[in-house]
Amino acid sequence: MDTHITESDAQPSSAARTTTVQWTGIVLYIVIAFALSWALWLGLGALGVPFTIRVTIGMFGPALSAVIVRLLRHEGFADAGLRLGVRGQRGTWRIYLAAYLLPPLLIAASIALVLLVGYQHWALNANMHALISASLKTIPAGFTVNQLILISLISQTVLAFTLGIPFNMIFTFGEEFGWRGYLLPRLAPLGGLPAAIITGVIWGLWHAPLIILNGYNYPGHPWLGVLMMVVFTTALSCVFAWLRFRSGSVWPSTLAHAAINAQGGFGALALTHADSLFSAPIGLLGLLPMIAFVVWLALTGRLSAQPKIVDASQK
Repeated sequence: MDTHITESDAQPSSAARTTTVQWTGIVLYIVIAFALSWALWLGLGALGVPFTIRVTIGMFGPALSAVIVRLLRHEGFADAGLRLGVRGQRGTWRIYLAAYLLPPLLIAASIALVLLVGYQHWALNANMHALISASLKTIPAGFTVNQLILISLISQTVLAFTLGIPFNMIFTFGEEFGWRGYLLPRLAPLGGLPAAIITGVIWGLWHAPLIILNGYNYPGHPWLGVLMMVVFTTALSCVFAWLRFRSGSVWPSTLAHAAINAQGGFGALALTHADSLFSAPIGLLGLLPMIAFVVWLALTGRLSAQPKIVDASQK
């Protein structure tokens, strides 16, 4: 699924050609991104805005910060990766295919692992039965509970692999235009792997108020949950960095991020409840397949920033 970009395929942008890290822009970007999102999450929470709505609004903090910093520092948008790919580059479609297929494969591997070691057990029918019972006071005439479970499962699966992805992309772009469209390219002179790791750590810490105050993703673990989120986002950041480096575009990582969001709930739907710090797909045990994939990416040189992040807007 890896696509090599030769010097003849595209020329690096001015940001990509930079051999030193521009720390002023990076620090300014991080401060503004955190300030915007945290202010929205905390302020809207104090006003009683429902959790899902305020989380969604705050997701646009990284993108807005990237726009503000680019304008303040007159950096332009040439290296933001807004085009679908680099003109003349062959095999870009493979990166998009990888972005679409990799999330469900990693989630499936995560579920398989926790089942294999016996940490969690298969409970799809029981969980679906509880879900149907909670949402419907009475069973519609002509249907059995099992029929409703099958209809609901099919509809949720189809939605998660079709319309759910482009819908989620509206919101994941709010993060990806910032993390992979601005921060990762600015850190790339450090090397692809260090840049991906640093981006992932910052990305994970950005979630801290949601985890500490609202138990986001790791209920009952306000502080260890932040640490676990950093592990999760660091692994995911490496996967997304690979997509960004090999495509020259933020859209493959936006697509993969949307797929993760659309399909991540299958773990909770299919398995027995377990401690969120270890369960599939984003607990420590559940993340082992993704971590193994990241190790493979690193060992095979696929996380190298060479060729440097290309400007997909170059003619």
